[in-house]
Order: sequence, then C-alpha cells, then structure tokens
Amino acid sequence: MGQRTAFLIKRTYWNGKVNIRLVHHQWGIGRVMHNHFIKSFMEMVTDRSYPTKTLKDFMTIIDDEGSLYLEKNFRKGSLAIPDVWDKKVIKRYFNKTDNNNGGMIIEITEKPSDKEPYGLDIDDLKIGFIVGYEECEYDYNTGKYLDEKPFEKLYTGEEYVKISCSGQYAYPEFLQMWRGFISQYEIEEVSDTKELKEVA
Repeated sequence: MGQRTAFLIKRTYWNGKVNIRLVHHQWGIGRVMHNHFIKSFMEMVTDRSYPTKTLKDFMTIIDDEGSLYLEKNFRKGSLAIPDVWDKKVIKRYFNKTDNNNGGMIIEITEKPSDKEPYGLDIDDLKIGFIVGYEECEYDYNTGKYLDEKPFEKLYTGEEYVKISCSGQYAYPEFLQMWRGFISQYEIEEVSDTKELKEVA
C-alpha cells in the first residue's frame, strides 16, 4: 500500500569519490519528495553544529533498514560510475524498487579540495523528477501506453507536482515557494521539457 516513489542520489565528494544511493519512499507523491529534499538541503546549508554536517549527511533523513535499496561507492575516475541522467540507467535503478509513482534524481558535487572540508561546500547541484506507472495512461485494449511511458521522461519539480495525482497538490503557494527556492540556491533542474500545459 502507498504511493511508492524513490530517490536516486549521486554524491561526488571533495576527493572525487562517488556514492550512489537508491532510497525507497512509501508516500512520495505530490510535494512529499520536494519537501524531503528542501529539508535535507536546508539542514546542510544552515547547520551550525559541531562537527558540521557534510555531504555524507545529505539525504539520509528517511533512511531506515527497509528503505535503502542500494548503496554503492566508486573510486575517483572509475569507469563504472553511472550517469544518473541516462534514461537506461534511470529505468534500471527505479525498476529495482517497489515503485509505482516515480521519483526524484539528485546529483550533488562538492568543490574539489586537497583536504576534507569542515562543512558542506557545494560545487554543483542538479535535480529532476520521473513519473511511474500510475501517472501514465495505459490502454488495456492495445497493451500500450498512450503517451508517456513510466521512468522515461524527466520533469522539473513544478512539472512533477502538476502531473502527480492529477495535480491535486499543485497549490499556487507551493509552486511559488518552489520557484523561489530553486532560484535562490541556483539549483539546476534537469527536464526533457520546460513547458507543460496547466492542469485544470
């Protein structure tokens, strides 16, 4: 039961090492994934504790024994490091989870350094969203999807909210806040389309 989604997170550390995480989220529809991302991001950039949080702490907020589907580390320059924006890679990872509503892809890179930073020092941050089976229209007579296919098209955060659950969580106040947040922190959204018809 649930509106099942997942986070695919690629973290590149200051020393070039890479961590790939695939985290299941049982109730990630609508704005839920956005809110988890915002919370975890803001914890990083506003943290004043000692020792300070670093990229190793990023997006671990929902972890528990049952939610972490995959965690893999790669050496600097490894040829096996996956491109999390490649559609085949996306589909392969998301098909590993119990998932019917898509998910969020996050690629975050620390500024290169010759020594480990004391806190979070972000060099680049990209995010994108993908929809799952329940958001795609399927024709049972022909056995084919009518338009979009699951896990094959990237959307911005705003686009995903407008598609997820037929847009019932796409409140104008949330969309305005999301746009401001993305702009304020210069977060790049990866999407196959920058235009989407307004959901009625």
